Amino acid sequence: MNADSNFQRHVGAIVSELGDWLEACDYAGNDPYQLDHLITSASQRPVIGPAVSALRQFLKPYHAFIPKRLFASSPAIVMAQVLGDVLSAEACCPRGEISTRRAKRLFELIDRHRSPLVQSYGWGLPFSWGGADHYPPHWPTTITTAIVLNGLLDGIDLLDRERVIRLVSSGIQFMLEDCGYEETQAGPCLRYGPGDTRLILNASAAGAVVLMRVGQLLGRSDYIDLASHAAECIIAHQNADGSWYYAPAHKEHPVDSIIDSRHTGYILQNLSRLNAIFCDPTIERALDAGWVYNKSKLMDGDKPRWSPAHTWPVDSHDVAQAIQTAIALGKTDIAETFLRCAVNAFYKGNGLFRYKLFEDGRSNDAVFIRWTQAPMYKAMSLYLSQSRAA
Repeated sequence: MNADSNFQRHVGAIVSELGDWLEACDYAGNDPYQLDHLITSASQRPVIGPAVSALRQFLKPYHAFIPKRLFASSPAIVMAQVLGDVLSAEACCPRGEISTRRAKRLFELIDRHRSPLVQSYGWGLPFSWGGADHYPPHWPTTITTAIVLNGLLDGIDLLDRERVIRLVSSGIQFMLEDCGYEETQAGPCLRYGPGDTRLILNASAAGAVVLMRVGQLLGRSDYIDLASHAAECIIAHQNADGSWYYAPAHKEHPVDSIIDSRHTGYILQNLSRLNAIFCDPTIERALDAGWVYNKSKLMDGDKPRWSPAHTWPVDSHDVAQAIQTAIALGKTDIAETFLRCAVNAFYKGNGLFRYKLFEDGRSNDAVFIRWTQAPMYKAMSLYLSQSRAA
């Protein structure tokens, strides 16, 4: 067995351990945003509130200083995004009794953990997040709903097909009616969530892929057309250097000029999926320019960068997304480079991946099921699936 085969077998063993860990937890765990929720709650209290709000902003880049036990002090909970990511991963695994059993359990949990805030099927985070006066528990979003719907579409052959179609159809209704989309001169931008009128491009890209897939499944040309026009909007807002801002200026909203590896990856991965169907030279040019920017500004050797200006800290979620982005764009050598970083620098053994690495050699070894475990399971399972197909 050559070195590549040995590495693939090693990744396969990790995927097996991680899948067993997720199932043993019944897909419940902790999340870094739970700490955000605790701080948000404290920030609303008199006297200490302003100080806690300032502390929230200060601590975010310095998670190495926060004890792991504090992150794990919140109860384990089920998060829909985990369920969608893991179901996509199970669909990448060889079909058998284990993947079928897990898929059925994931479907049960997806059905049970929909947001109670809307009548259609939509999903969000089961705690408040984003700071005071932002998002309440279970506020459903396009990005989380898209991850869940993609999981269901990926795993449809492991499940009751008619039940999946009913649930996915309701999820599309949530995206189009409860969320809707912003009309711009460049085309429609699917909204992040109900009442949110910002142009959050990565969420629109994710929603567009689901629209395209469901349009193909149900023979709905209107869904496919909307997905195509949403892609036009995303491309129109690409910067001259190939990057995308998190949200360009729109109406009363100023530009949110954050550029990072993770959200750039979401856009590249989803535009690539759209272009696999549309074969549009305009999308192709945007992908080429976006990848050139990503490679030159958002990669540092085997690590995704925190921002165009800074490599550190390196976040395991970013590594998992970097693997998926490279696979989507056919950059298999780069995908394996990131995968080796995940295995060598982030894997703790027994199916567990640490949260962050810092430049001085320290790490935050907290294990988060949504932020770390599920994305790694999806990325590694996708890599193995691609390797088997090659």
